[in-house]
Amino acid sequence: MARKIEINKVTEFGTDKKGNAVFRAAGTLNGEKFVALTIQWQGEPIFKLQEGGTHRKMAESRFTRGDRIAAARACKAARLEIFGGGSKEPVAPELEAGETVELAAK
Repeated sequence: MARKIEINKVTEFGTDKKGNAVFRAAGTLNGEKFVALTIQWQGEPIFKLQEGGTHRKMAESRFTRGDRIAAARACKAARLEIFGGGSKEPVAPELEAGETVELAAK
């Protein structure tokens, strides 16, 4: 089933205990309003849907796993569009395209 997701607003909501930026996204998923906040996961902010002011377990949520993933993906895309790239520094390649090296263990 196709999901209709609209992200209405993404704002910087403050910081967490470690000083990382927390983002808040508001939107609709198949006509139902939702709010999502970020947590840090492996150095990057990821969105978690909030229900009743907290993140609920799957068994207690009105959203399916697929709904949650789709909404989080849309929220991330909107955040990147508004606030720019991720918090991790891009890795610069050490080799030119087509250049090879030979590795051997001692």
